[in-house]
Amino acid sequence: MLIEVKVKTVRTIDSKTRKKTETYILDKEVFAEAEYKVTAELTEEQESNLLDNFEIQSLKIASVREVCTQYEGEKTYVATLKDVFLETDGTEKTVKYKVLLWANSLSQANTCVQELASQGYNMNIEGIKEVEYNYLTEEENV
Repeated sequence: MLIEVKVKTVRTIDSKTRKKTETYILDKEVFAEAEYKVTAELTEEQESNLLDNFEIQSLKIASVREVCTQYEGEKTYVATLKDVFLETDGTEKTVKYKVLLWANSLSQANTCVQELASQGYNMNIEGIKEVEYNYLTEEENV
């Protein structure tokens, strides 16, 4: 299950204090485990003087349903895919889900999402937006 953790951080950059809400996405089974991993990561940053202070604000099941690590890039994007199909009783049903991926530009992200949408499904791309999510992989969580 993907868990989204929102954290209020205080960082000093170029002698200026900056407050920011950061979002972390983790693939964990329970909320406590996700909170522990983010806390450990940020405590390490505090000890390295990269972070002044932090406070966990919320934990919830992420709206992102899939993390696509096959593409690489500098920027993080969330794409919304939509699939419309007929139920056995003839009613039309729409399913939407979000995919987290990395690319260097919006056009590259669009190309990646088109490739994902065409892999055996009849899905449409509803939207793509650049986000500032931090994805903590298992290797980073060990």
